[in-house]
Amino acid sequence: MYSYTLNHLVQFSKLNEQMIVLWNKKYKIFNDEKITKSSLFTKDDLKKLIIISFLVNSNQRYTVEKLCAQSISELCVIIEFELQNFLKKNNDFSSLVNLLVCFCFTYDAKSFDSILSICFKQMGIEDCCIKIVFPLISELAILLDMNSVYSSIKSFTKNLIRKQLFFLIKSTAYSSENKRTWLLFLPENEFNDIELLYGHLLLKLNGEKSIYLGENQSTESIKECLDNLNITHVLTYISNDYDQDQIKNSLEIIKRNQPNSIIFVATYNKLKEPITNEIPYININHPIIFKEYLDKIMAM
Repeated sequence: MYSYTLNHLVQFSKLNEQMIVLWNKKYKIFNDEKITKSSLFTKDDLKKLIIISFLVNSNQRYTVEKLCAQSISELCVIIEFELQNFLKKNNDFSSLVNLLVCFCFTYDAKSFDSILSICFKQMGIEDCCIKIVFPLISELAILLDMNSVYSSIKSFTKNLIRKQLFFLIKSTAYSSENKRTWLLFLPENEFNDIELLYGHLLLKLNGEKSIYLGENQSTESIKECLDNLNITHVLTYISNDYDQDQIKNSLEIIKRNQPNSIIFVATYNKLKEPITNEIPYININHPIIFKEYLDKIMAM
């Protein structure tokens, strides 16, 4: 069973040590009356601290003292009630991202799904992805780099997000009128499909036709699709440690089979050096940038 240190609580809650110690001394958030740098905390301790921090910051009528007297299940009910007002009044979602990170690190799929579902419904799919989902993935990556022992959290979280995106994709109607056809795939040995799923969802929401091949696609699979369909646009995603030869081969096959297609290569960060100088492609490193390109394409 995972144990958390005071330093972990600081990382996840964004509260300083003095504040956490003071809250515990005055309001007894944790079972231990006195906490030190060597104190260890449970996942319930972490969850209670971050939920209380979120509620106090989101609405001044909540006090630390009153919230500390509540159970975690009672606090989760308060969050769902308060979230509606929070989303209406706030433009800074960092505390909400911290809350979702907490649910990831405590393996609380029920609370994660509930909160994210409310966010999608109230904010809209695009806003929620840009303002919450992608910052969540970024924050999680930073924390996992600092705490490698929690590597299973990454898979747990991505599967929770994937489930939400798959549901939204399934709930969105396909377009049969658009002449453009997009091909979406991850090259061989690439498995991070969150960005690709979001691209697929965004295309469907805007009435674009897209063929989603998914992760770890061989060059043979890509070629077969290109041979049988008139692909006008391609979207793929590569991670920071991508195989340059592999992605270059994929781009060459696309240009050889569909020379007029427009290729988008998505990354978290801008590429430090070109994948190839022989094949034109557009590197996008933020979902807003992809949406701007999509708007331009649709306006043509």
